[in-house]
Amino acid sequence: MGEIDENIIWNIKNGEIDAVQLAFDQSNRDVNEFIGGRAPLHYAADFGQLKMVKYLVQIGADVNKVDKYRITPILAAIWEGHTECVQYLLKQGANKGGTTPTGQNYVEAAEKVEIKKLLMDPNIG
Repeated sequence: MGEIDENIIWNIKNGEIDAVQLAFDQSNRDVNEFIGGRAPLHYAADFGQLKMVKYLVQIGADVNKVDKYRITPILAAIWEGHTECVQYLLKQGANKGGTTPTGQNYVEAAEKVEIKKLLMDPNIG
């Protein structure tokens, strides 16, 4: 992974939308291209960067993309307890019926009650 990729990941994790937008605007980078085995949306969801998640989805990020660890962006948000990211990803069509790499369904994998409720709500997603 090169310095440019490392900078993009750092900026995503830290919510630096202007820097990430500039990086995508100045290159022909595909928003779904893996950096370090994950798509940019995985990093944003994993770190609870809701504004970044929204931006990446807006420019075409695949909400159901599976990374090299067999984790989706919504699963990353579920595991880290980022309720707002989970809710947004569900509203954007993220699959709530997935399983973890160890076979748990997403409801079982969620520790926060609020996230379990979102995943079980038939009116969301």
